[in-house]
Amino acid sequence: MAKMDIRVVETSQQSLEGYTLVEGFPGMGLVGTIAAKYLVEKLEVKEIGHIHSESFVPIIRIHNGMPVRPSRIFVSEKNKLVILISEQIIPKQHTQAVSEAVVDWIRDRKIKRIISLSGIGIEGTGKELKLYGIASNEASKKLLKENSIQPIQEGITTGVIALILLDLKDDESVEAISLLASIKSGADYTAAAELLKKLNLMLGLEINVEPLVKEARETEKALVKQLEKLKQTHETVRKIEDQTPMYA
Repeated sequence: MAKMDIRVVETSQQSLEGYTLVEGFPGMGLVGTIAAKYLVEKLEVKEIGHIHSESFVPIIRIHNGMPVRPSRIFVSEKNKLVILISEQIIPKQHTQAVSEAVVDWIRDRKIKRIISLSGIGIEGTGKELKLYGIASNEASKKLLKENSIQPIQEGITTGVIALILLDLKDDESVEAISLLASIKSGADYTAAAELLKKLNLMLGLEINVEPLVKEARETEKALVKQLEKLKQTHETVRKIEDQTPMYA
């Protein structure tokens, strides 16, 4: 079987040495994708590339009359920040290949720090929204402590970021953490806002998150509707493929 083509493609070359990478893949509460998109909207950024993956479902979002790549990379030179945003869930059978491609690119571009944004379901949290963290190694644990982020001592993490953290476990030249907000809804904009508040403190971004909180309900409805439509379309495509006869 031929190896699947998965790679990071840069359309604009520039030095990223010493930069911080903020990653937002879809996950619990969609907070990673929501927060990363908000960063792109509020910071002065330019798109420099994307992840090319044959594992992406052939369903492409249209924006301003043009197709949008499922996973895009932006840079804020002012903040020495790279933002990786994905609007498609990576199929579990391809997470290893995607994580390896991302880690190879991170090392090649000498990125200093990775902060993954995600959500976590915590029982018994009540109305209090909490932030938690996972570190790739002992050096990265210091980053959690310095920023008053409660580490998750025991548990399970999944997806691309889980494998990225594992791949960087023995590489203390890169600080890598997963920052997780406790979630309460299918698309939790309040949790995303809390993650952005913490990023403000960690990276000195000074992003105003109040518009995100105020617009949460309407935006949440629109995103949930969009994702539900993608899901339905995906299921329809799969049914058609399953019912299409194969000819020798």
